[in-house]
Amino acid sequence: MDSNPVGIVVSSEGRDVDFLVNSEDVEMGTIVKIENFYGIVAYMHYKEDEKIGSKQKLIARVQIFGKLENNKLRRIKRPIEPYSNVFIANEDELYGMLSGEENISIGKVYGTEARAFLNPREYDRHIAILASTGAGKSYTAANLIKEFSSLSLPVVVIDTHGEYHKLLSRLVDKDINIEVYTVKHPKKGFNELKIPVSALSSEDFYHFKQFTEPQKSALDSILDKLPDEGYSLRDIIDGCDRLDREEFHEGTIRALKRKLRDLEKTFQNVFDVYGTDITRIIKPYQITIIDTSYAPQSVRQSVVSYVANEILQGRIRHKNDMPNPIKYELLFVVEEAHNYGSPRLSHSCRYQLQRIASEGRKFGIGLCVISQKPSKIDEEILSQCNTGIYMHMTNPNDKDHIRKSFESINDEIIRDLDSLDVGECIIAGAMNRIPFLICKVDRIEIEREEKRMPRYEKESRTEISGFEYV
Repeated sequence: MDSNPVGIVVSSEGRDVDFLVNSEDVEMGTIVKIENFYGIVAYMHYKEDEKIGSKQKLIARVQIFGKLENNKLRRIKRPIEPYSNVFIANEDELYGMLSGEENISIGKVYGTEARAFLNPREYDRHIAILASTGAGKSYTAANLIKEFSSLSLPVVVIDTHGEYHKLLSRLVDKDINIEVYTVKHPKKGFNELKIPVSALSSEDFYHFKQFTEPQKSALDSILDKLPDEGYSLRDIIDGCDRLDREEFHEGTIRALKRKLRDLEKTFQNVFDVYGTDITRIIKPYQITIIDTSYAPQSVRQSVVSYVANEILQGRIRHKNDMPNPIKYELLFVVEEAHNYGSPRLSHSCRYQLQRIASEGRKFGIGLCVISQKPSKIDEEILSQCNTGIYMHMTNPNDKDHIRKSFESINDEIIRDLDSLDVGECIIAGAMNRIPFLICKVDRIEIEREEKRMPRYEKESRTEISGFEYV
C-alpha cells in the first residue's frame, strides 16, 4: 500500500518527469514511484511557473527507469500523465527492482534501509571506482572485494599503500583466506613476491631502463645464449663480457652493463632465478594482496606488468588445455591505477592492463581500477569498464574524462558528483539492475589515531664567543 504522496507531476517528456515537491523527504537520489513506473530524482531546482503559481516552488526532475513487472523493469513506452501523484518507493519495491538470482551489496540505497544489490555475474565486464582523495575509495573497494570473495571468486589486489590487509581482516569471514605478498622489503609473517628473470624479454628490460636499440640488440644476443629458465640477472651481466666485440661496439657493451648493474640495485630482492608462481596464489575463497607500498615506482610498475601478464597467460593456457594453467576465474584489483595505466606511460604495465581490459572477459578475468585521477588513465582502459562507482569529485578535467569514457553516465550523474558526502557513491552500468542509484557504502570500523597538528620543541642553542651553535 502506498504512503502519502510527496509530490505531483507537472510535466513529462520521454523518460524525464518534473514534479512539484511537497515533502522534505525528497532529495537527490530518492527513488520514487509514479503510477506503476519507477525512477530516481536526478536534479532539483526552484522554479516560478504559471502552472504552479507565481511563488517559487521546488521542482524535482526524475529519470524514469521503467515499469516493474514480475520483478523486472520494462522500458517506458509513453509519457507519464501530468498531475499524477508521486510516492517514495518502499523497501519491498526496491528489493524487487534491485535483487536477482545472485546478489552482492556494498551498502544501502541512499536515504533508506534497503540494501543496494548488484549483479555479481557482470564482474568480468570490468569495474572502475573513481573519487577524490578521502572520499572512501578504499572502503568501497574493500566491501566489493569481500562480497566477491564470499562467492568463492579469487581476488588479486595491487595494494599501493599497504592498507587492504587491515581493512579486509576486519571485514571478511573466517573462511576467507587472506595471503599477503610484499615487494622488495620483507615483512615478518608475510610472503615475498619475486619476478623470475627468465620470464623477462629484452622488451621488458627496455621498459625498466630505456635501453637504446644497439643495447637492446646486444641484450637479445645474451638472452639467446642462456637456457629457457634458471638464470639470474647476474648471469645476464656476466654475459656482457662474452659479447662479440666485432658485432657490438665497446661503448654499447659498457653502457648496457652499467644499466644492468643499476637494475640489479633497484630490483634487489625482487628479481629471482625462479620467482613466484602466480598460478599457485590464485584460489577460491582467497584474497591475494600484493603490497607494493615500500617499493619505488619503477618496481611497482614492473610488478603490475608481470602479475597482469601472468594472470592473462595463465587463463589463456587454461582455455587451451595447456600446462601450468590458472584454473579459476578471478577479479584483478589495481589501486592507484593512474600510476600504471596513464596514456603518457611507456612502461609495459599500461599495455598489460589494456590487454586485460580488452581481452580479459573472454578468459574469465574481471578488472577493477581504482583512482583519484581518472583523467590520467588511458581511455582505452576506462572505456572497457562497464560498471562505474563514482564518489565525491570536483576536478572538471576528471569529470570530463569520465563523461567521455563511460557510455552509462549522463550529465545528471556528472553534476551530482561534487555534492556527494564521504562514503556516498553513484553506481551505474552493467552490475546495476537499474540505470543508476546512489548508495551509502557500509562503514568499516577500524581504530584510527586522532589527527592532530604536530608540535615540536624548539632547538636549544649555545652562545660561544658571540656565535650561536645548535
